[in-house]
Amino acid sequence: MNVPSWTGIMTTQVRLDGLLFSNDTQVLCVMNQILSNFAIETEVCSELGSALDAVTHRRLDAVIVDWEESYDPTRIVRAARKSSPNSNSTIVALVNAGSETHALLVGANFMIHKPADIDHAGRCMRAAYGTMLQNRRRAARVPVDIPVTARVAELGAIEARISDLSVGGLALHCGQPLQINREVLAHFTLPGCTDLIHVTGRVVNANGTGRAGLRFSFVPEEDLALLENWLAVELAKLEKAEMPTDYAQNYSD
Repeated sequence: MNVPSWTGIMTTQVRLDGLLFSNDTQVLCVMNQILSNFAIETEVCSELGSALDAVTHRRLDAVIVDWEESYDPTRIVRAARKSSPNSNSTIVALVNAGSETHALLVGANFMIHKPADIDHAGRCMRAAYGTMLQNRRRAARVPVDIPVTARVAELGAIEARISDLSVGGLALHCGQPLQINREVLAHFTLPGCTDLIHVTGRVVNANGTGRAGLRFSFVPEEDLALLENWLAVELAKLEKAEMPTDYAQNYSD
């Protein structure tokens, strides 16, 4: 099967979530095809209110905004950047000549020039897709069951287990409740590795039963590289397992 060159990224794809804000028929036709090819499950919004609600409350990998002043695109981008779920989401602006600078200044990461066509928009989305996947991997947590030795401010040494792990934090289970904002120093060994990982962080959420979420404040450079490499391998395994069996076949001919 002959497909545009930008579809070569399909073999390593994971499903992402997106929002497309436009009511332009030509834009919707082109972008819906491209977003489907990239397996970005996208909600189409044509009303400002529903788009603002989505970028404020839902976790989105991509926010794609038709940059027509009558749509008030600035409000969409600023709302996304101010929201906790989407402060680092990838924002793509569909722009006319002359509006590029404004879109970038407000907070767009990538631009597709209108009138959009499949090849141009597809190449732009391929570039944006790499950023989306990187952000998803940095935020994604891998389920684990790892014993950890930790030292908690005002409590001393405790034994605990890690139930999920990301490049920025972990979920901790221990025999006693931890208070929010307590500083924690911990070290542990990743499955299949022998080197210790040392982290410092603070408790950012706790349920009072011994489960707590820890956000890292410092990880030594060498330990961080080891952690990132291990997580990349584990996340790739999860992504491969989640990919539909007929998905890669559709783009292998």
